[in-house]
Amino acid sequence: MTGCGPGPARARPSLIGVDLLWLVPGDVGGSEEYAVRTLLAYAAHGPADVRPVVHLSIAATKAHPELGAAMELEVCPVDNQNRGRRLLAESTWLTPRTRRLDAVHHVGGRIPVRTGAPVAVTVHDLQPLDCPEHFSVAKRAYLNRALPRSIRRADVLVTVSETVARQLGERFGVPGDRVVVVSPGVVAPVAISGSTRPPGPPTILYPAVTHPHKRHVLLVEAFHLLADRHPTVRLVLTGGVGRAEADVRQAIQLGPHADRIERTGRIPTEAMAERLASSAVVAFPSAYEGFGIPVLEAMAAGVPALVAAGTPTAELVGSASVMSAAAGPSQWANGLERLLVDDDHRLERVEEGLVGATAHTWEASASALEQAWRLLLATGSPSRWYGMRT
Repeated sequence: MTGCGPGPARARPSLIGVDLLWLVPGDVGGSEEYAVRTLLAYAAHGPADVRPVVHLSIAATKAHPELGAAMELEVCPVDNQNRGRRLLAESTWLTPRTRRLDAVHHVGGRIPVRTGAPVAVTVHDLQPLDCPEHFSVAKRAYLNRALPRSIRRADVLVTVSETVARQLGERFGVPGDRVVVVSPGVVAPVAISGSTRPPGPPTILYPAVTHPHKRHVLLVEAFHLLADRHPTVRLVLTGGVGRAEADVRQAIQLGPHADRIERTGRIPTEAMAERLASSAVVAFPSAYEGFGIPVLEAMAAGVPALVAAGTPTAELVGSASVMSAAAGPSQWANGLERLLVDDDHRLERVEEGLVGATAHTWEASASALEQAWRLLLATGSPSRWYGMRT
């Protein structure tokens, strides 16, 4: 006989607290795009039994309303543009809220002094340790302590590329079973037919915050040389203001073709897609990257890219799209010129990019994030850690 009573109670989903309090809109470059898009990919493709609860500032909530439409948010009233207030909020406002959760994932590259556990941290790169000169004295001193401490404290480490995962093993002895690579994705590329050249004047696009390691000055100087030979070519620089902004402005103003260089500042995702579609080439001279999202997006859009050697970005493209790390403005000008005028070379780079982009889908990103969270949950329940890990 079939019973008439209620069926078995459905288990509640496991809740992962996701710390985005570090995210200051427009200030953290590619890590902002990575964090937001990866979470949205999980919301679209991830399972229902492991659910994120995202903790972020009012400013981040306003900048990314799509997050609130896709998942549960906890909004912090503290102004997170001030680093001191942000750090305090992570150890005071955030910490008590993680007690009801099953695990915590800090996506900003470091674990606060006080946190819930089990705990994961996303390590975007090791730049504070490899290139400390790229940071202010205060930030350098802080990150030199906080980053190694976070790596050692984490139950699970998430990285954006195999390169960073390898560095964690080599530099810190982190075993491979504690590291999960969650790479960015792109919308599946479409086949290119006919000309790969967009209408209008040939445009070179560089989407990056003006941080020193992004090497905007190198590209601006290369553009002035290229523009001497090509009277219609243009350069578009998108992205926010970084520590090298004054040098970038000076390089533009001192050159003979400042009127053909456009600065847009940070632009929304939709506007960025339009800029990409109208670009002939994406230049990416950055000397240090954890991954290189703009290059992957260019590949998927059928736009050839020219990148600097020695970063994970160079591993995305074919060797013919990579410039020596020591290449100067004249070599960059010549490399960009070839992509603008040599149709066969350009088409080969476009086809290479489309093939390479197919390996990076948002479904794969969501699946890797699920793997990281399940591994984190398997390290133990919060009841083991009751109280806070310090």
